[in-house]
Amino acid sequence: MPDATDATLQPVNIEYLQDTLFGVNTLASECMAQLVRAAPGVQLRLAPPWPAQLLKAHRISFEWNGQAYRGVVQAAEFLTNGDLLLDIEPQP
Repeated sequence: MPDATDATLQPVNIEYLQDTLFGVNTLASECMAQLVRAAPGVQLRLAPPWPAQLLKAHRISFEWNGQAYRGVVQAAEFLTNGDLLLDIEPQP
């Protein structure tokens, strides 16, 4: 059960890593998002348009209301309304 949700969408700059056959790509994008704090991790729900590469991201970092978040993407789920839901395990 989620601990807290920031219900409003707000712009967020996301930096993420994606593995490829040629190595790791460092990518960044600005998206409209909603943050859900769920123990022990967080979920980030991104409204379209979001970059397709995020579906295969393995590490992610972003700032939300002045607090830095970074972690491993445990799951990326494409929702029926077009949103992308990322389950993130926080890392130091």
